[in-house]
Amino acid sequence: MKKVDILGELATRSILLEVSTYPKPGLVTPFSSGAHRDMDFTLFLKSTAVLSQGFKEVSHYGYNYNGELNKMLPPLRKLGLDVESRMFEVTKGINTQKGLIFLFYLILGASGYLLKKRKLSPKNISSSVSKITSGITKKELESIRKSKKPLSKGENIFLKHGITGIRGEVEKGLPTVMEYGLPEFTKAYEKTQDLNKSSLHSLIAIMSKAEDTNIISRNGIDAYYGIQKKSEEIIKVGGVLTTTGMTKILDLEMEFLKSNISPGGAADLLSATLFLYFVEKEI
Repeated sequence: MKKVDILGELATRSILLEVSTYPKPGLVTPFSSGAHRDMDFTLFLKSTAVLSQGFKEVSHYGYNYNGELNKMLPPLRKLGLDVESRMFEVTKGINTQKGLIFLFYLILGASGYLLKKRKLSPKNISSSVSKITSGITKKELESIRKSKKPLSKGENIFLKHGITGIRGEVEKGLPTVMEYGLPEFTKAYEKTQDLNKSSLHSLIAIMSKAEDTNIISRNGIDAYYGIQKKSEEIIKVGGVLTTTGMTKILDLEMEFLKSNISPGGAADLLSATLFLYFVEKEI
């Protein structure tokens, strides 16, 4: 199998492992729909099958791309829209993974490009994603102050709170993944050799820092800051590596179910974390 095809395989694997991780507070798992009434584990599997087809295509696009990285965003988005359309067909209009398509098309476009140049590494993927999305926050968020078009949830949150969400995350080179998600996953996996526990630990670390507009749009800014603080406290007491940490995670899960909280943005970044880990170990 060509290495460029393995990129798509690792992306699909990462997403399947993320959705299979449990107990994830407020999120879909094999045993719970979390805070979601309109989606479940089976729907995520169907949706991921759609994405897996596109992942191969976008990896090859990046591999064959000869232009400048700061010109790659428009064609990547165009490719992503085709898969997004098919995703909505399969899910009957339910948005299971729209944000994930945006994130992974950037990551895979960058990964294919770097593979061709024999420079593939998590650090280089991070910096390449930043170059591809250079100026996206200013162009797409600052400009909406004058816009008369209906705004998305993320755009409304930017106007109200100045939080840049996933656009800011990718433009900065995935700092939440690189500085928290990946190091904490690696630490937990070295100690446990357990993908599920390590993924859960990484998710909590990501939740402590990620600008998760899912939470803000559903539950408000105060809930968002409160969740960041609680997640940080869980990591401080050892996360999945301690009984205290696991007890706090289970408490957080009950709170999220009660308050209808879903850290969907953090879940997407966990998938990205897993992908970067597998790239480093297997390609």
